[in-house]
This record gives sequence, C-alpha cells and structure tokens, in this order.
Amino acid sequence: MTYSIIEITNIKKKIIYTKNISLLFILKLHDIHVEYQCQSGYCGICRIELIKGEVLYSIKQPMAALFEEREILPCCCKPNGNIIIKI
Repeated sequence: MTYSIIEITNIKKKIIYTKNISLLFILKLHDIHVEYQCQSGYCGICRIELIKGEVLYSIKQPMAALFEEREILPCCCKPNGNIIIKI
C-alpha cells in the first residue's frame, strides 16, 4: 500500500493520504476548511500554496486565472508523494 503525508504548516497538522481522491476532498474529510465552488479547476476559489512536493492534476490544465507558480487547486489535484501545503 502506498501513501503520502500531507503536512499543513499553518495549522500544524499532518494527514495520511491513501485513497485516490482529490486533495480538497481529503481536507474536507479531516474538517480542514478550504473555500471552493466549481470543484473542477475553473473558478480558482480553492487555491492554496504548495510549499514542498508535487501534485498531479486530474485535468490537463486548470483554467483558473492568475495561477501563481506555487499555487495549486486542491479541487482537481492529488498528492504525488509527500507534500507540504499552506491554507
């Protein structure tokens, strides 16, 4: 069984990621609030900062405007190994 560790720096919490679900969904399962709307990468409301690590997107290219280099959209990505994020 493979797993990833999601570390959230600003709330000092770690989550073990084992299921093939979006990052947003696993955060919601652990009662970590992230604002969201479309859940498909178009609106960009859910953007958070990726401090370290890599994510994979379930869609070819998220459509959210003003997508900064370190920003990720948890609604449509999954961790690719251990990641550190800031919400």
